[in-house]
Amino acid sequence: MKKFKKVFAVLLLMLLIAAPVVTAATQPVTVEAAARTKTKLKKVKGKYYAYENGKKVCNKWRTIKVGKKKYRFYFDKKGRAYQANKAAMGKTGVLVKKIKGKYYGFDYQGHMVKGLRGGSSPAYSMPNLYFFNSKGVYDKKKTAMYRNAAKINSNATQIKKLLGKYKKVSVIGESCFGNGKGSDVVYVYDNIELSVFRPTGKDASAEIVESVSQRY
Repeated sequence: MKKFKKVFAVLLLMLLIAAPVVTAATQPVTVEAAARTKTKLKKVKGKYYAYENGKKVCNKWRTIKVGKKKYRFYFDKKGRAYQANKAAMGKTGVLVKKIKGKYYGFDYQGHMVKGLRGGSSPAYSMPNLYFFNSKGVYDKKKTAMYRNAAKINSNATQIKKLLGKYKKVSVIGESCFGNGKGSDVVYVYDNIELSVFRPTGKDASAEIVESVSQRY
C-alpha cells in the first residue's frame, strides 16, 4: 500500500509538471488616429485657392466647410478653383468643366453644383441649360429633355411642368415678340428664369417660350 502511494504521488507530480501553465494576460492595444490635414481656402484677386501644410492643392477635389456648409471644389494644375465668371453668369450660372472624362458645373464661388443650371463650357460662350445629377455629374439625357422643352417659340407648357413651382412671376409689359399682341412674362425659379410671351384674349393660356437662362 505504501509503495502504491509513493508511485501515485510520483505520477501526480509528473502530471503537474507537464501540464501547461495558462496565464490570463491583457495585451495592450495601441490605436493611432490618422492625422487629418486641414485644408484652408483663400481668395486672392477673385480666385479661390486651397492650401494644405502651406502648399497649394493642385489637380484635386476637396470638400471644404465654408460657414456652416460643406462644398466640393476642384483645383486645377495652378491651384485655382474652377469657378464661373460672376459678371457673365451671375450668382447661379455655372462654368462647365471636364474632369477625368466627366463634366461638372461650378458657380462663381467655386462650388460644385447639382440639379438644373444655366451654364457655359468656355468662360464666355453662350449659356445653355445643363442638368447635373446627385453626384454633380452632367446628365446628358435630362439635359436634352430640358433643352427640347425650352426651345424658343415652343409652347411653354412642358418646360413649366418640368421646372415645377416658381418662386415669383412678373408681367413686364407689352411685348414685341411674335405679333406683339400680348405681354412679356418672367417666371423665377431657384436657379432659372423663364421668359414667355403671353398672348392677349382667348389665347392667354397658350404662352410661348422666349428664353430660359440662369437666374441673376
